Amino acid sequence: MRYFTTNCPILMILGVFLFPMGVIANPSIITIGIEPVEPTPLSAIIFTVTIDNTTNIQDVRLILQECQGDMCFVDKWNESMNFTNDVYHASIKLLHEQATQFKYNIAIKANETWFTSETAFVNLSIDEQNNPPEDNPGNNSTPGFELVLLFFSTGLILIRRRKLKEKNK
Repeated sequence: MRYFTTNCPILMILGVFLFPMGVIANPSIITIGIEPVEPTPLSAIIFTVTIDNTTNIQDVRLILQECQGDMCFVDKWNESMNFTNDVYHASIKLLHEQATQFKYNIAIKANETWFTSETAFVNLSIDEQNNPPEDNPGNNSTPGFELVLLFFSTGLILIRRRKLKEKNK
């Protein structure tokens, strides 16, 4: 008991100084909004993020990367988000016409520590009329080499027949 009474003032002083460090809450994302809801390749997209406990936030960043299937393009967005009316927002213009989706996450710097949200994927809306599927041969509007091969093989057959007729005479 004597040990506790002699060290009690020291523990109380340490507790007063260390207590505010334990009370600081980490920021958490409440909502993430994407406008337009169904973005297309090469479109401009506006992200809005609502975050709880914004008092100690130093920076909020949107990290976005466009992808085509499982392969993502090399360039990546790392855009700082602006804070107005209790909402963080950023605008991004997509760069790749071949992109079929994009992935993004939100990075928040608070109390000299970075907190990162889980990566989310958004499929891009692709106009099927202007971009026909490649595996559908009925929608192929480009000329192929079928006619060239047909004429070439017909010519070879005619030349071969003529030589055979000349040999048989």
